Amino acid sequence: MSKLGSLKITTIAENLVQAGGLGQWGLSFLLELQDTHGDYRKVLFDTAGHREAFLHNVKEKKIDLSDIDAVFISHGHWDHTATTADAVSQAGGVKVYGHPLTFTPRWFINQRGEKRTSGINEGQGRAEIEAAGGELVLSSDPVEIVPGLWTTGEIDKVTSFEGVNPPRAGTKRFFLVDGDEVTDLIQDDMAVWADVEGAGPYVITGCAHSGPVNTVLQAQRLGGFESIAGLVGGTHLIGRTDEYLNATIHELKKFGFKMISPCHCTGFKATVILMNAFPEEFVLNFCNREIEAGKMPKDRVR
Repeated sequence: MSKLGSLKITTIAENLVQAGGLGQWGLSFLLELQDTHGDYRKVLFDTAGHREAFLHNVKEKKIDLSDIDAVFISHGHWDHTATTADAVSQAGGVKVYGHPLTFTPRWFINQRGEKRTSGINEGQGRAEIEAAGGELVLSSDPVEIVPGLWTTGEIDKVTSFEGVNPPRAGTKRFFLVDGDEVTDLIQDDMAVWADVEGAGPYVITGCAHSGPVNTVLQAQRLGGFESIAGLVGGTHLIGRTDEYLNATIHELKKFGFKMISPCHCTGFKATVILMNAFPEEFVLNFCNREIEAGKMPKDRVR
């Protein structure tokens, strides 16, 4: 398996803000890397949940979206898809990678019986992306986005305890297929992974709805890795039981992480638990944070 020469992850959109930037319930990373051919590439990973906050942070961080090589959408929820067409347009047309279910309309019914959409943001669908010059590459199998950077494909559910968060009592999550309501198991949930020269394998997640352990195991299998050096991104541990969190920590410790930087849907409680479980490896994530594979930030916790 060929290795990336380098990998830098800049958090554009996230819940937490330190100095500068605008926070939001959403996620977006800029991945800057040297690919297996030695060429420098930029991939936009998810496109946030709030367009104005995303664009504010892009401007403040002086991020140039005109030369991105691709966009990756981890799954088709509104908090990861607010500016996809905008980014494609700024780039002059690029490939947009995702799962075949990413753009399927989906709904949520709350405890009051109110129905609302929970999928792709308005104005950021297939037609708008293609009108902006984008080319959709939708596959449930692993795909190489740029040389050395891969999607996980649809994630195998192999652990005995992980699974998509069940809806609260009285709520419902579903697709419409031929007029019938089909329970939404968020099968489109995917991540990306790469082996970085001098740093080791890194896994970058959107929400890890399939479970962070399942997600990392998938990358480990695909790459044939004995261990995983880094995990960065959402883990969807928010609202999980103590039993679930303890099982997750127990399994995550087996990967031999040198860096772990959870964010977004991890939740405060789980973030603290992860920080205590990985005291030397933990990196606090927030808007405008920069993480370089193999280099521990001096201000990793503040």
